[in-house]
Amino acid sequence: MKNDRRWTLSVLTATALLLLLTAFINYKIDPYGLYHFSGESYNYRKSINRDPYQFKTYHSKRLQPQAIVLGTSRAMRLDPAFIQSLTGEVTYNLGLPAATPYSSYQYLKYMLKVNPQLNTVYLGLDFEVFDDQLADHVNYVEKRLTSPFYITDYFSTLLSEPALKESWKIWYDNHNHTTTYSETRYLQDGSFDENYVYPANINEGTLNILPTTLELSSNSLDVLKRITQLCEQNHLQLYLYISPVHAIVLETYWQNSLWPQYEEWKRQLVNIAPIWDFTGYHNISTSSLQTGENYNDLSHFSKKIGNLILERMLNLHDEQVPSYFGVLLTTDNVEEHLKELRQNRERWPEKNKKMADLLASY
Repeated sequence: MKNDRRWTLSVLTATALLLLLTAFINYKIDPYGLYHFSGESYNYRKSINRDPYQFKTYHSKRLQPQAIVLGTSRAMRLDPAFIQSLTGEVTYNLGLPAATPYSSYQYLKYMLKVNPQLNTVYLGLDFEVFDDQLADHVNYVEKRLTSPFYITDYFSTLLSEPALKESWKIWYDNHNHTTTYSETRYLQDGSFDENYVYPANINEGTLNILPTTLELSSNSLDVLKRITQLCEQNHLQLYLYISPVHAIVLETYWQNSLWPQYEEWKRQLVNIAPIWDFTGYHNISTSSLQTGENYNDLSHFSKKIGNLILERMLNLHDEQVPSYFGVLLTTDNVEEHLKELRQNRERWPEKNKKMADLLASY
C-alpha cells in the first residue's frame, strides 16, 4: 500500500512538473503572441497560425488604450503611433479580418468593460460586411469577450501539445532568422506590417471574392446605431468613416449590379450619424496598384492614406490633405454626393472594361 501511494505521488509530481515546464516554455516563447512581445531573438516573430481575434483581445486589455480602431482588415491601416502623435492618446488597432458590425460592437462592449481609460473610437465601415448573408468570422468567439476568465485560450496556448510544437517552430525560426513557420504581419500595436510580403496573385484573388449579390442587413445597420448610442452613453468620441476602396472595387460593384444597394447603404448610414466618406474616382482611388504607395493591394489602402484619413477627420494638418479627399456625409448632402460619384464614374476612362484584364497592368 505504501509503495502504491509513493508511486501515485511520484506520477502526480512528475505530471505537475511536466505541465509547469510546458507552460513556462509556451509562455516564454509565446508562439501565438498573447502574452508579450519581448523583441528577444527567441520570440520576435510569431506563428503564421495565430489568430488576431484571439491575441488582440488580450493585447488591448493589457495596453489599456485611450483610443481604439475598430473595423475590418482595412481599418488595420490606421496607424496607432500616428494617432498618438496627433492626439496624444495611446491607441490600439483592434481591426479584425472581415469583422462584421456585430463583432465590432461586441469588442467595443468588451473594451468598455475592461478598460476605463477609453476615450475615442475610430470605426471603419465597409460595404461588404453589411451583407445580410455574411456571418461573423469563423474565429470570432463571443465567450472570449463575455467570460471573466476564458480558460480555453489559456489551456490551448500554454498547456497543449500543439502549442508546444508551435513554440519549437517559432524558436527555430527566430533563432535561425528563417520564415518557415512565422511572420510579422501584425505589429505590436495591432496595425498591419506593411513590410509583409503578400502571396502572388493576391489582387486577382481579391477581385474574385468581391460580392456578386448583396442584400443590405437591417440588423447590421441597427448594430451600428447601437454603437453610436453606446459611445454617446459612455461619453466616447466616435469617428465613423467609409474606407477609400480602389476604383476597381467600385467599378466591380457597378458591373455586378450592386450600385443601387451601395447608394442605399450610404443613405442608411447617414440616417444614423454623419459619416466621413473617402471613396470616389479621385487621384488616390484611381492610382496605380504597382507602386504600393497608396494601396497595399487591391482591397487595402496604405498607412500613408490612413494618415490622410486621420488628418482630415481630426481637422489637423489640413493643408497636407488633398481637397477632394474626404467628405462629411449627412442627410443634407448625401444625394448630391451620390450624384457626383456617378458623374465621376462616367468620366473614369477605365469604366466598363473587364476589371480582371485591367488589374494585370494597373
